[in-house]
Parts: sequence; structure tokens; C-alpha cells
Amino acid sequence: MNDEHGPSRRRNRRGQGALLRDDILTAATALIERDGHAGDVTLRRIAREAEITAPSIYAHFEDLADILDTVLNGYFDELRDTIVAASEVESEANRALLAGCRAYAHFALERPGRYRALFNRLRPTITGPAAPPPAPPPFPKRLDVFQTLIDAIAATQTAGQSAGTDPYQDALAVWAALHGAVLLHMTAPSFDSTKPVFDWPPLNEFIDTLVARTARLI
Repeated sequence: MNDEHGPSRRRNRRGQGALLRDDILTAATALIERDGHAGDVTLRRIAREAEITAPSIYAHFEDLADILDTVLNGYFDELRDTIVAASEVESEANRALLAGCRAYAHFALERPGRYRALFNRLRPTITGPAAPPPAPPPFPKRLDVFQTLIDAIAATQTAGQSAGTDPYQDALAVWAALHGAVLLHMTAPSFDSTKPVFDWPPLNEFIDTLVARTARLI
């Protein structure tokens, strides 16, 4: 039961520290998905969600940033695996690119809280004469996903299926277009097919057209 000082919880037995760590990550994930973003997640809220005391978190994570980075890195792994699994079904480079981009869009729209959290998580920067240099952002997982897109576009160019010559620049264009399309779908959805808020074409058809144009597929 809870008291005025916060939730109480039976202590984990020796050797069950990993279980408590998983509880903390599960609680952070639940808050992100409930809020639709990571901006309002705090250590106190995580502790309350996991039914533990806030100080017990520090035995497993350095701080809130460490928890959020761990959760979001898992999201990026999930996103990359989703894209790769969809792409590998296709043997043609252009079809693989389109399949991966469709998977990206569906991941975002089916998991909006997770998707928003991937892009609104920034480390706060401490300023002042005595401030230490800001820690570099945890970008490796993010770059893994982007590299997947670069490689897919490069494959279309190698196969003569694209008029592009710079996979990196074309990947930036495709990603910007995809991200914009996803956010527009989130903010102006078609709730009722008979009286839509915004008359979007079918998602897969729209994504295919968008990617074909920005990746300059032939």
C-alpha cells in the first residue's frame, strides 16, 4: 500500500535486481505510451508507476536520461527490425525500399506514443562558466535506422532503378518526407471514411508515391 512518502514495495530477494530493472523500464514505457511522448516522464512518476521508491532506481540507472535513453534505444531497435523484416521480403531493390518505408509509416501510426518519443527526446544543456561540456546525444541507434534507408536507396541506384546519384542526400529527402507525412496523418487523421477530417489517399499508395518521387525512382 502507499503512504504519504510514496509507494511501498516488497524488496526483491538477492539476485532479482534484473527484475527490478525491467520493472523500471516497463514503467517508463507505460508512461511514454500513455502520455504520447517522453517530455513529462519523471523519476517520481516512474517510481510511482513501478510501485517502488525513487531512490531504489539509482541502483540500476544513473539518472532519468539513462532510463529514457535505454527505452528509446529499444524503440529504435524495434523500428529498424520492422523495416528490415518488411524489406527482406522483396527481391527487387526498389520494391524493398518501398516496403521498408511503408513499414516505417505503419510503425509510427500504430505506435504514436513511441514514435513521438523517438524525436522529442533531447538532453538538457547546462550553461554557465562552470558548466561541464554537454554530453553527446545517444545517436548510434538513430543512425542505424537512417543507415538502413541510405543502404536501401543506394541499392536502387546501383540497380539502375533510381535517377539519384547521392544516397545520403536522397535519404534525407525521403526521411523528411516520410516524417512529415506521418505527423500530418497524426494531426489530421481520417476518423470517418464517409466524412474525413482530411481526405487522405490509402496510406500504402500515398507512401509509395511520396518515396518514388523523393528517391527519384525510375
